[in-house]
Amino acid sequence: MTILLIRQASPQGAPNLVPAQLAGHAVFCQDCSTLPALLACLDQARDSRPDCLLIEAVHVEPSQWAVHGPALCAALDALPVPYIEMAANDDDGLDAHLHPQHAPVARVVCSSGRDDACRLSLAIAERRLLSAAVGV
Repeated sequence: MTILLIRQASPQGAPNLVPAQLAGHAVFCQDCSTLPALLACLDQARDSRPDCLLIEAVHVEPSQWAVHGPALCAALDALPVPYIEMAANDDDGLDAHLHPQHAPVARVVCSSGRDDACRLSLAIAERRLLSAAVGV
């Protein structure tokens, strides 16, 4: 069982605060800092079928949403697993730009930084996975 965290590439020298396991599930990270890279990561997630998916929204120029938005929306709608979206502000969120039918189960907007957003998203994922394990 796995959890996949798709995030923007960390700055060089930044500590990795992502645990190796969460609620008994292995945690894997994929870095992507562009919309085409995010699309590729979503396609891989569709094929690998993790138990939970966390997606850090990528901050890009508005024109990029017009170019890559339809494909990203289709990729989100094709995901076979629930996902949690992380964003630094409301303007960066995937849902704000794409309006997919397969909306996130949670959306974490955390202006205090990506580490806080990641910790909160992982806590939400852990709670969901533990609840699913006991059938609640």
